Amino acid sequence: MKEFAIIGLGNFGATVARELALADCRVTAIDSNKTAVQNLQDELDLAIIADATERAFLANLEVEKFDCFVVSTGSDSHASILITLHLKELGAKRIVVKANTSDHARILTKVGASEALIPEKMMATRLANSLSGSNLLDYLPLTGEYYVVELHPPSKFVDRTLKQLDIRAKFNCQIIAIREGESGEINPVPDGEYVIGENDILFALGKSGDIEKMKE
Repeated sequence: MKEFAIIGLGNFGATVARELALADCRVTAIDSNKTAVQNLQDELDLAIIADATERAFLANLEVEKFDCFVVSTGSDSHASILITLHLKELGAKRIVVKANTSDHARILTKVGASEALIPEKMMATRLANSLSGSNLLDYLPLTGEYYVVELHPPSKFVDRTLKQLDIRAKFNCQIIAIREGESGEINPVPDGEYVIGENDILFALGKSGDIEKMKE
């Protein structure tokens, strides 16, 4: 069973904690706000009232036993940077931090964050691309420049095999799965002989610009 620690129990942190618990993960939640901790203590394995900027407190947690720390301190950028630095120095395996700005995200990665996310920016990008793409069903940003998209096949793809289309070479994208139009079943990592149907749904991985070229 995976074990997570969530530091900061605002809307973002509390939601992550609840979703991980529902996924049968062990979750330890930490916040200096007594009410925020009490709101979650019946739903999680452990909920602690503490100031996570204190290095001594983090050291007592035995940070190396956790698979991942999620740090979400709201508008307090200084706290998230200090916590990330302490966790890195104490040997945390993975540190995912909610950033407030692009500059904040860059600082977090410099001091040890495995990932620095700006959720509002991610969701806005996802929504804008979903709304603007006529054949685009969903758009999920990953770390870095890469995205996973769910889309209807462009007309030029229909009745052709993946081998004939040579999508990786032509568009620098990869079809990682297909939901077959007739059966509705997911075909993970389809082979080159798969013939794309008009009603199929493609799951593609690639950079934003390459995906745009592919779906034109």
